[in-house]
Amino acid sequence: MAEYEIPEGKPVRIDISSVGSDLRVRGWDRRVVSTKDDNFELVAHDEVMVGASSSSDGNLRVPYDTTLVVDHVGADAKITDISGSITLGTVGSDLILRKVGPVTVSNVGADLRIKRAEGDVSIDHIGRDATIREVEGLTHIGKVGADLYVRDVIGGCTADNVGADLVLSTDFAPGATYAFNVGADIVCRIPPEASVRFRVPSDSDLSIDASGVDIVEGDGYDEIVIGGGQALVEMEAGGEIRLVAQDEDYMMAINFQLEGELEERLTGLEEQLAEKLSGLDEKIMEKAERVRARAEKQTERAMRHAERAMRKSRKHGVRFTVGDRSLEFAMPRSTTRPTPAEPPPEPVSDDERLMILKMVEAGQITVEEAETLLAALEGR
Repeated sequence: MAEYEIPEGKPVRIDISSVGSDLRVRGWDRRVVSTKDDNFELVAHDEVMVGASSSSDGNLRVPYDTTLVVDHVGADAKITDISGSITLGTVGSDLILRKVGPVTVSNVGADLRIKRAEGDVSIDHIGRDATIREVEGLTHIGKVGADLYVRDVIGGCTADNVGADLVLSTDFAPGATYAFNVGADIVCRIPPEASVRFRVPSDSDLSIDASGVDIVEGDGYDEIVIGGGQALVEMEAGGEIRLVAQDEDYMMAINFQLEGELEERLTGLEEQLAEKLSGLDEKIMEKAERVRARAEKQTERAMRHAERAMRKSRKHGVRFTVGDRSLEFAMPRSTTRPTPAEPPPEPVSDDERLMILKMVEAGQITVEEAETLLAALEGR
């Protein structure tokens, strides 16, 4: 572990040329740049405070107001709690951004998820799905390979090319412009008291489930005007365009509510996990790295205990779930032949608990799967 003290009031900029695998950067209230990876080089400069590069993973803690520039990430990247500008070149797999400032990204190989960005967001290319939520500035997206979900974007929003479906749910800002070119279907949720006009080609497959709508026919396009029509939304779709009032689509409203509740719960669990991990001292962290190297062997052992727990569950007719697989066992018939007693399970060691905690942090298993593994290890 390496740490660099940053003088109070001095700006922090971190340049990362290349990260071979995963990158995780999280802001905190200390004037310190910290890395847990021994292979991650930190070099202090006068203007650019820290330059960094790594051939493996990168895990950094930085001041909240850090300006971050990353040229290349080989696998996943997750950046949270940074108010300074973020500029990313290529991210090989998934990218998660949460509680950040202005964002500029050239290429995301797989999925993109942004939540709570205070500033403009610009993304050139996304390989698969994209979720953009709670952006206070302008949002521009070049190309999305699959589905795009946009919610609560305060400024204007444009997407030049969306390969599959678009779901749009936002309060349209007066005077703002929104433009989308979509390969499949569009579902747009219209908020109460909206003042917006939708411009679509005249030959569009259009469905409107809202009241108080005026349709104005133009030369090659139609405008659907709601309220004063202060915001403009231009849409082209290869499939159906559906405009839905907020109180008209019950199932969509339920889905949004459940999604919000789930997001809050997962965020809370993640913050609790991060708090527990940050309380570990350096010796425990070093020990955790050694435990991680034995993760595969420990996981196999845990699954053997899980199988033992499933065998026990047959006696009680219960359902046992691991990940997305669920097995249900009925009450067995009594037999005259007694079942040999199984040896008592071994107690769960600190290494095993710490290993499971690290697997959750790395995203290898979910919190529910971690609880299942712990229960299996304890012989329940």
